[in-house]
Amino acid sequence: MTELPNLNRRFAMTMIPKEWLPSCSMKRVICHWTAGGYKATSLDRAHYHILIEHEGNLIRGTHSIADNVSTADGVYAAHTAKCNTGSIGVAVCCMGGAQALPFQPGPYPMTQKQWETMAKVVAELCQFYRIPVTPQTVLGHGEVETYLGIPQHGKWDPMVLPWTPDMSKTQVGNYLRALVQRAMMGEEPAEQPSPATLFIGGKTFPVVMLNESAYVAIRSLADALGWSIHSATAGQVRLNAGGKMLTLASTLVGGKGHVACRDLAYALELPIEWDAQTRRIMIG
Repeated sequence: MTELPNLNRRFAMTMIPKEWLPSCSMKRVICHWTAGGYKATSLDRAHYHILIEHEGNLIRGTHSIADNVSTADGVYAAHTAKCNTGSIGVAVCCMGGAQALPFQPGPYPMTQKQWETMAKVVAELCQFYRIPVTPQTVLGHGEVETYLGIPQHGKWDPMVLPWTPDMSKTQVGNYLRALVQRAMMGEEPAEQPSPATLFIGGKTFPVVMLNESAYVAIRSLADALGWSIHSATAGQVRLNAGGKMLTLASTLVGGKGHVACRDLAYALELPIEWDAQTRRIMIG
């Protein structure tokens, strides 16, 4: 389970102007991309409370956040189908012309600057409105159907990171919430996932880079390779890898347990190689 930040711990709110934050009760923050260019249009401003342009600058939407306390009067920011009441809409201005399958980011791909800024904006909103960081209260538009059970007709924003498109929707959502939590606790953003991959057992897995080492999500790896996890505690995981018992140090990334690829290869007594051209780590 993703650990919640201590909401009693205050951090400096430097992103959102105070006048943008009316005193009211809000339930959740839903993140989007506009599916347009890098500048906020009048249509964008009508649908979202806060927008983030290409260089990370914030644009205020037409509607006050307070307009979404109740949507019965029809005057509110309509950003998420049948889920606007009590919901703050934050959007990055990007991804016009993008295609989901096969993935093509289009001429206005979301930038890491926009992604990091969005996480900080969401952190400030969560602190001000005392919104806990859970998949039901801080989520992407593309997660609404999964976590809230409200159909969204195939919406997938902002659940693909153009600089590392191999991450799953679940991984992206967890990564967003981890960044929000770190911002709320006054920590620096987590290191960005690398577009490198791990090849093992005939299958390919995304990895993330931490402190110049590659890490892979152990649950995804075990499920795909038919391994079984016997126990997982803080900092350690024990698993049966095809009859070979392994004990590995683990670390949380985006709320999920990860192990270092080098540690995994050493425990399996298999060679490990790096192909710089394909950015692929190969074990075995």
